[in-house]
Amino acid sequence: MKNLNLLFLLLAVSLVACKTQKIPPKPQPVPQEAAAPATPAKPIAAPKPTAKPISVSSKEERFSAAQGETADYGSNKYFVILGSFSVLENAQRLKGTLASEGFHPVILKNESGMFRVCGNSYSEENDARSRIAEVRTQFSKYSDIWLLIKKQ
Repeated sequence: MKNLNLLFLLLAVSLVACKTQKIPPKPQPVPQEAAAPATPAKPIAAPKPTAKPISVSSKEERFSAAQGETADYGSNKYFVILGSFSVLENAQRLKGTLASEGFHPVILKNESGMFRVCGNSYSEENDARSRIAEVRTQFSKYSDIWLLIKKQ
């Protein structure tokens, strides 16, 4: 009788403890798009003001134009950032790409040594946010675009 109870207990424990876990399948890697042949740059229209602010990541920091850059951003406080790099050569490579796509990029350097590639700068936050939405629509590869606010 004692053996039968022990056998029943072991059977119950094994049924409860040995549940299979459902593991979701791993996502398949997305193939890289082949590089498209260069097309003439389209003129980029000025942003249209919107009533509702666009959801955008933003950061406030102090910065200046990187060495060799001439930045005339005047009183502009809002900067559309398309790339951020710790190596100047990488920032310069993106700057060249952006120039061929119709942007007027400038490389900025923050206090901690990061190089920010700025596509446009604005004095009004809504204008900058509208431009970010426009770039996201026209250039899906720049979906991680963000807003840099000049710290006083």
